[in-house]
Amino acid sequence: MQNSEKLSFSYLFEEKIFFKKNILDRLFQVDTLVFDIDGVLIDVRNSFMKAVCQTVQFYFKKVLHFSGSHNLINLKEVEYFKMAGGFNNDWDLTLAVVLFYLMKARKDNLIDVDELRDKKPDIKIFTTKVLPFGGGLSETLNLLEKENGRNKDWILNLWDKDLIIKIFKEIYTGEEYCFNINGFHPSLIKSEGLIKHERVIINENKKEFLQNFSVGVLTGRTKGEARIALKKLNWSDIISEENLITVDDCSEKPHPQGLIKLSENLKTRLGLYVGDIWDDLHTVKNFNKDIKKVNFLSAIVLAEKINLKNEATKFYLNKGVDLLSSDVNCILNRLEKAMNKSYR
Repeated sequence: MQNSEKLSFSYLFEEKIFFKKNILDRLFQVDTLVFDIDGVLIDVRNSFMKAVCQTVQFYFKKVLHFSGSHNLINLKEVEYFKMAGGFNNDWDLTLAVVLFYLMKARKDNLIDVDELRDKKPDIKIFTTKVLPFGGGLSETLNLLEKENGRNKDWILNLWDKDLIIKIFKEIYTGEEYCFNINGFHPSLIKSEGLIKHERVIINENKKEFLQNFSVGVLTGRTKGEARIALKKLNWSDIISEENLITVDDCSEKPHPQGLIKLSENLKTRLGLYVGDIWDDLHTVKNFNKDIKKVNFLSAIVLAEKINLKNEATKFYLNKGVDLLSSDVNCILNRLEKAMNKSYR
């Protein structure tokens, strides 16, 4: 397969999962499992990802008073930002989308979202051809400096970061959870939060299998958001407070600080970190580069069918992910199979 598909690494495919040939004799040695939450344990396509889309739309329509009705970004385009790297934080991603459209609006003197949507470059071109890979929001700001120097002040005056994040928080948490998670009552959007639309991905019957490992969570969620997710998962007896690392505790992924903390807490020899975006894979790569006595394998799950016609599948295989599947349960099934084989 490596030659015919021109992949950069050699993989096997089995039971809805790709895995590197050279990790077969190591899987049964895994003693630690670390999970991201969003897209791995909890399906957030109808919560966080929709919150990105709705926040951008609300800001341009209700705050900046642009005319028109077309949606400025959809769920697939949110994924393009995620694959561009540096956008593990959904607030940063949302800020970057607003900045991207403000740059286009200023360049062509547009005040209509329909016209703004139609103007090139579109989001796919911006994230794959224009935005430097892995740069995230900081590189989006660098592009503003390089390409919009004369218009910089006009754009930044309309780019109210605090307000954009506040809108996002209110859309995501809703009236019921806003105060408990964010510490304030909603003032702009008083409705049911998208958090109510999240569903658990990992099968409940996997909980017994997890007892074979030291288990931790490394997430871009805030502490309050993460605790609600763990309650939904019924994992209060699996994850201790010290083994729940959030954006409030350390440098954001792909910095390896959070994974380093967990490896120390969990006394890891060989770990497996399961994430869903490029920053998760990059976190593992950075950890293995910095820490020599401990090693982590990387697993990425995609919320879609994996095959070699799929651009995300090819992207992660060529980036050298150790395991790739459409579902965290498939990852755990393969790990259990490796462990059972080693006991024969």
